[in-house]
Amino acid sequence: REHTALLATDFENDLVHEDGAFKDFGFAKIVKDNDVFGKTARLLDAARRAGVKVIYVSVKWRPGHPEINRSAGLFQAVVEANALVEGTWGATIHEAVAPREGEPAVTKRAASAFAGSDLANLLSASGITTLLLTGVATNFVVEGTAREAVDRGYNVFVVGDCCASLSQEAHD
Repeated sequence: REHTALLATDFENDLVHEDGAFKDFGFAKIVKDNDVFGKTARLLDAARRAGVKVIYVSVKWRPGHPEINRSAGLFQAVVEANALVEGTWGATIHEAVAPREGEPAVTKRAASAFAGSDLANLLSASGITTLLLTGVATNFVVEGTAREAVDRGYNVFVVGDCCASLSQEAHD
């Protein structure tokens, strides 16, 4: 347990809330239909009780998105919607799975949780060797983080019940 971390990734309001900037993309519907908040909240509680380190990872940018890769189609919608801006409600982690006081949160600037963040340093300093991955979207941040984590030598487990994507097909 002391060498395991649960990563809660990209549960920001703009992505998963029914009133978020991307409400029409399908994330919020799949999250609701599959009770991802309820399942993730229960997993977070179990991890905390078991002594597993919980780390939050969120994707957000400065106002105007100066550091976003505008040539990547994946991020063009973020710029057009002026979404996931630091300090806004949309870039805040949804209250159903929000961090508790003292739990670390890292900010990333791309798909993988390692991209543009200090996650690797935090994991190394904590002696973490195994990662449990949750979040939105399964086929973006979760998959990208899983692949990079394996390349970095971590044991990786995707907790599929605590993930969602644009559609059930994309999640599967």
